Amino acid sequence: MRRKCHLLKRRLGALAWSLVSSVGQAGPLALKHDEASLTVEAYANATAGFGAADALGTGPDDARLDGALRLFGRRDFAVGPDLGARIVLRTSPEDRLEIGEASLLVLGKAGRLELGDRQGLPDVLVGYAANNFTFTGAEFGPASGPSLDPGGGLQLAFLAPELAGQLLPLTSLGFTATQAADESTKILYVSPKRRGFLAGISYAPDATDPRVRDLVQAGLTHDTYWDDNTLHVGGSYTYGNGRQEPGAASVRPLHSINAGATLVLDYDLQIGLSVTWDGSTGRVRNAEAPSPAAAFGAVGSVNYNRGPWTVGGYLQWARAEGDDAPGNDELRAGEIGFSYRTSTRLRLYGAWYYVDFSDEGGSGALAGPSGGIFLAGLRAAL
Repeated sequence: MRRKCHLLKRRLGALAWSLVSSVGQAGPLALKHDEASLTVEAYANATAGFGAADALGTGPDDARLDGALRLFGRRDFAVGPDLGARIVLRTSPEDRLEIGEASLLVLGKAGRLELGDRQGLPDVLVGYAANNFTFTGAEFGPASGPSLDPGGGLQLAFLAPELAGQLLPLTSLGFTATQAADESTKILYVSPKRRGFLAGISYAPDATDPRVRDLVQAGLTHDTYWDDNTLHVGGSYTYGNGRQEPGAASVRPLHSINAGATLVLDYDLQIGLSVTWDGSTGRVRNAEAPSPAAAFGAVGSVNYNRGPWTVGGYLQWARAEGDDAPGNDELRAGEIGFSYRTSTRLRLYGAWYYVDFSDEGGSGALAGPSGGIFLAGLRAAL
C-alpha cells in the first residue's frame, strides 16, 4: 500500500512538473502521462474599428472580442494507429459560447483520419500555423479566429450588416475555393507529407449552406526548399451538390477551383498569388434572368518580417452574381497592415482596409459604395 501511494505521488509530481514547465515555454500547454497526452491551446483577440466611411456604414459594435479554447487529447499505442479527440470552445459577439469543433481522430504513418463537426481542409493538428491550402494572407493579423486575411471576415464585422452580407461570399474568391469555411459534420483525411507533397480530402453529407447538400473538398500542395527559401504551390477543389427542394428553384452543382503559389525568401519576405474560378456553377437555375459573368477572384499579397515586426498587404478583385437581383457584384479591396510581437504569446496589430463595391452592376441601393476603415487590436495566445 505504501509503495502504491509513493508511486501515485511520483506520478502526480511528474504531472505537476509538466504543467509548470509547459507554462513557462512558448507554444501550447502540453501535459503527458505515460502514453496519454493533452494539449491545451487558447487565444483572445480584441479588435476595434475606426473611421468607416459613411458609404460603408458601421457595424453594431466598434469593438469586439473573439476567443477560443482548444483541447486535444491523444492516446499512443505501441502497435497500430494512435487515437485522439479534439474539442474547440469559442466565443464571439455573434455567439457568446459555442462548440466550434468536436472531432475524433485516428493517427498513424499513413496519415490522419477525422470524423466530426469541423472545417474541411485545414490540416494543422495543433498550434496556429497557416492553413496549408491557402497561399495569400495578412501575416500581420491574428493567426486564428476571424482574421485580417482576404476571406478572414474580421474587417466585415465593422461594416454595415447589409453590406457585409453582400461582401462575404466575394471575399473568399481568390483566397480559397468556395465553401472552404463550411463547418458541418465531416469525414476528413490528411496524408503524411512525403517528398514535399501533402494531400487532403473531406466529405460532408449536409453542408451548412442551405443551397448545398453533399460537399466534397480536396487539395494537394507541394513544397520545394533551397538555401533559406521555400516555394509552396498547389490548389484545392470543392464540389457541392445543389439542393433540389420541392416547389423551389433548383441549384446548379458547385465546382470551385483554387490555385496559388507562395514564395518565401530568406525566411523574411513572403510573396503570394492565388486565384479562384467558379464559372457559372453553384447558382439558382433561372432561364428568365440575364446570364451573369463567370464567378472569379484573384489575390496578390506581400508580407515582410523583421525581428518582432511584420508589415504587409494584399490586393483583391472578385466578381460573382449577387443574391438580391440579377446581375454581377464586383469587389475591389486592398489592405495594408503591421504587427509587433512583444513576446511569443502577445501581438499588437493594425491595418487599413479599403473596399470599392459595385452592387449588381450598379443597380442596387448600395451601388458603388467605397471607403476604408482602420482596425487595431491585441492578440494573446497560449
